[in-house]
Order: sequence, then structure tokens, then C-alpha cells
Amino acid sequence: MNILGISSLDADATAALVQDGRITYSAGEERFSRVKQHAGFPHESIGFILAASGLSPRDIDAVAYPFFPWRREAFMISRGLLINNLSNLFKPGSARSKFFHLAYSGRFVMTSVADHRRYHRELTTELGRLGLAGKLRRVEHHLAHAASAFYTSGLERALIVTLDAYGSDLAGSISLGSPEGIERVHDIKFPHSLGNFYSQVTEALGFKPTRHEGKIVGLAAFGDPAVLFDEVYNRFRCTPGGFTYISGLDVQYCRRLAKTYQREDIAAAYQAVLERVVVDLVSSYLQRYQMENVVLAGGVTANVKLNQRVFEIPGVRNIFIHPNMGDGGTGAGAALECAASAANGEFKPYRLENVYFGPSFGDEEIETELERGGINCERVDGIEKRIAELLASGKVVARFDGAMEYGPRALGNRSVLYHAKDPSVNGWLNKRLGRTEFMPFAPATLYEEASRCYRGVEGAEHAATFMTITFDCTEFMKRESPAAVHVDGTARPQLVRKDINPGFYEIISEYHKITGIPSIINTSFNMHEEPIVCTPADAIRAFRLGKLEYLAIGNYLVKGPGADA
Repeated sequence: MNILGISSLDADATAALVQDGRITYSAGEERFSRVKQHAGFPHESIGFILAASGLSPRDIDAVAYPFFPWRREAFMISRGLLINNLSNLFKPGSARSKFFHLAYSGRFVMTSVADHRRYHRELTTELGRLGLAGKLRRVEHHLAHAASAFYTSGLERALIVTLDAYGSDLAGSISLGSPEGIERVHDIKFPHSLGNFYSQVTEALGFKPTRHEGKIVGLAAFGDPAVLFDEVYNRFRCTPGGFTYISGLDVQYCRRLAKTYQREDIAAAYQAVLERVVVDLVSSYLQRYQMENVVLAGGVTANVKLNQRVFEIPGVRNIFIHPNMGDGGTGAGAALECAASAANGEFKPYRLENVYFGPSFGDEEIETELERGGINCERVDGIEKRIAELLASGKVVARFDGAMEYGPRALGNRSVLYHAKDPSVNGWLNKRLGRTEFMPFAPATLYEEASRCYRGVEGAEHAATFMTITFDCTEFMKRESPAAVHVDGTARPQLVRKDINPGFYEIISEYHKITGIPSIINTSFNMHEEPIVCTPADAIRAFRLGKLEYLAIGNYLVKGPGADA
């Protein structure tokens, strides 16, 4: 079967093709439009998928989408918040907080209903133009998240945890994944939303909610969680197997904290509370169902420190996080769920080995763009060794090669590379790329050297190939690659395997031979607030704007003006 999955249109619109139960092509619309977190119908992504796969709309058996029709969504939103507002009146908390919760819930209903109506109409209209409207299959939002994680984990059985801001009257779910499929055992009703909880602190500390939550994760390591932990944790009422978030839509609460306390301490408290609530929740279901494998999806699970805490729960043997864990992955998840339903109980999870599902470009296309840009370059046979030599000599190399990665992480094919020996790189390279970050750059490490660099990796190797979890670093890693180690002694690695990305593996392997160090810095190839580069033209533009030293684009090496500095 050929199933086209289209993710939620409200942000990070992404299309994916699932063929015979596996993701074969996918790309986010932002990579083509160059609009960060592109909202709306993914025309370019679908066009790429059809062209790359050689399929026409006639060949598509179904189109999967992770939301219900807008009227049903409107009813669920309105009913859920009405019930919550009535019950919230009798919960602990100040009258002021309850007032703001009520006020913002009204605004949320109006905005969300309008958005669902708009995107419903856009979806059906554009599918009709493609001749696909009659093939639309709708999948409940958190089931799509759950399917994205479980069916790509390669695990026969697992506890499936989804956590996000909102989706079809829910903010999360707990399910059991087994050979029989996915069975929901707990709903986390909206507005008891850990996604909103973390977005609120992101906004209150001056960053963009739903975009800059990763900055809060990094900032938290610089603060003292004890300063505000009890204050923030008291907004939750936790019981075995559940929790409530009291007056959870009161966005003024964290803004008031921000006027009094250090932002590092606020971030630290919110991160610690998030970890406590999630770990307690997950622990109770692991014990109840005697599970030892956990798979995660939903925007909250982009929090790599949280994922580490879940993996550290006693009894957990294996963890996997879907690489496109946010709403961008719901299209693939919805398509996988449709494939599972059509298989009548004979659908098995497969192990997602790589996410190089996007566009790739040959030498001819690269040469054309280099000539158009008037760029002098050198064609290099065995360019990987040259890149390794440049990195060992302290040069910055932007790499553009092969198929673009699916999801939010650059995994070697659209990456900026540097050695990890110089901690000052986090300041000066971020400045060149126009970024403000509190996390160090992530390391890319040879898969075979993982235990030499990180503690407690066994059981999380699969997750770590996609840069979705942190680990405590060994003394060797701290000493030899300090630029990749956070102030709390952790790092978020990409474990690189030769059979998955031989070119990128060879770069790190050759660097290892020269230096004795099996890790290099890998940060995404993009300017601040821009999507990761997609085409050769994008790569050349970002290379010039970032004033980077070298660009390795396919088999061509371009020397920047600062290369000889």
C-alpha cells in the first residue's frame, strides 16, 4: 500500500509516504518555503514525494491526517474546557489564577475552533485539487503520535507515552504497544497540558513558545531548581497514574515569577517539575503493566533531558523517541496507523534505521548552483578525508551531501562541523550563525565508541542515533571534547554507524585516526530562525551569510574568505 501522511497543518506541516508499512520519503514544508514552522497545506513536500517515488495521485491508496473534522474538534474543545472550568472553581488556587485560566480558556476555544475550520477547509480543498479527497482517512491525534513511535521502534512490546500541548481534547496519552496493535489505557485531558506548562515558561522568559523550548532546557542547568520547585510543583495534583494541572491556562502565573526571580532558577524549577511529573506518571504504568520498554512521541519529548530521566527509571531496558517527535511526525504516524489497520493484526513494528527521506542532489545540480553563484571550488575525490583533516586543523566545515534529514535534527547531511576541543566555539559560531543558545553544540560520535564517551548508553543506542536523548559524559569525553559537554556534565549525541551514513562515518573515523578523539561537533546548517538548508542554493546562501570557512557540497570543496585566518 502507498499511504500519504499529512501532518497537522497548524505548524511544521510535513508530508510522508508510507509504503508497505515503512516510511520511504518525507520532508517538512518549511524546507521548501523557507518559512520556519510552515503552517498550511504542504504542496511542495507532496510534490517532492510524488516526484521522488515516481507515483501519481492515482497510485496513492489513502491519505492519513491526524485530526478529526473541524466540527467534531470544536465540540471536543468546547465541551472539555467547559467541564474543566466548572471543576477548576472548586480546586485549590487563588481567585486571580482561576480568573486568568477562565479568560484564556475562552480565547483558546475561539482561536482553536477558527484554526481547525480553516485548516479543515484547506485540507479538503487541496486534496480535491489533487484528486485525493475521497481517499482521506482521519486518525485521532495522539494515536498518530503513538503510532509514529511504536511502529518505528522495532520493539515487539512497549509502553507508549505521548505528551504535547493539545490534540483532539487531549494533552497526552499512555498506551500499550503489542503484536495486537496499540491499546489506549490512559488519557491526559486538555488543559492538563505539560506542553502548555513548558511553553508558558518559554514565553515568560522572553523566548518564542513552541519554538524555543530547547533554550529553556539548556538554561535550566545554570539555575537552582530548589528556589521555586515547591511553588511550581504545587500547581499539580499527582496521583498514581495521573495528574491535574490547576489553572493550567493562567499564562500570567509564570510572567509574575519572571518579575521577581532569576530566569535560570525559573527554568530550573520548571524543568525539574516536568521531570518529576512525567517520571512519576510513567513509573506507575511501567509497574502496573510490567513493561520494560518505553517509546515516546509528542512535542514535550523533544526535551532531551526529560527523555534521559525516563530512561533512568528503574526497570527500563530500552527507550526510543520518534525522531520527528512533534506534530511534524503525526503525518507519518497517521499513515502508519492506517497501514496497521489495513493489515488486520499482521502489522509489526520495524526498526527505523535512518531518516534520510528528503531531497538529494547530484553533481550536475550542484555544479549549476556553484557556477550561478560565481563560486570557485575544487572537486575532491575522497572528500571525507579532506574534511577530517580540516576539522583536525581547527577549521569550520559546512557539509551538504546526500538526502536531507526528516525531523528537526541535522544528522550529518545538512550540518556544520567543527572539532569539539574548544569550548569557546559555542559563543563565536553561534554569533556567526545569528543564534542565542544555552546548550552546547551536540557531538556526533562513532557508534562503536559510545561507551567510551557516555555512561548508561545500553538500551538507548537506537534513540541516540537520532540525537533525541542526553547522557552523562565520561571523564574522557569531558577532557577531550569539552565543547560538546553541558555545564551539568551531559551531552546529546548522535551515534553514527557506518552502514547508515558511510560518508559521515568516514569523516569522524578519519578524524579519530588523526586526533584519537571519536567525536566532532555537529550543529544544523542554517542561519538563526531559518529552516535547515534543503537545496544547493540554500547551502551556498547560508555559507556566505555565516562567513564559514569551508563548504563541502557533494564532492566539491569551497573555501571561504575566513579560511586562511
